[in-house]
Amino acid sequence: MKDDKTPAPLAYSPLDAARRLGVGRSTIYELIKSGELEVSKLGTRTLIHADSCERVLEKSRVKSGSRA
Repeated sequence: MKDDKTPAPLAYSPLDAARRLGVGRSTIYELIKSGELEVSKLGTRTLIHADSCERVLEKSRVKSGSRA
């Protein structure tokens, strides 16, 4: 059972970000390369900022009535 007091993550691994956004890892790396996803490096780990994932998703929003 998830604890309601557990804070939301600040960042995701590329695999977790891909799962969160519903895309493949290669898409995540393309978004990183293009600068659309903000990352931090901690040692050898690449961490993708959670708010950056939200901005990418919001930016790709399609208006109602538009073709998806």
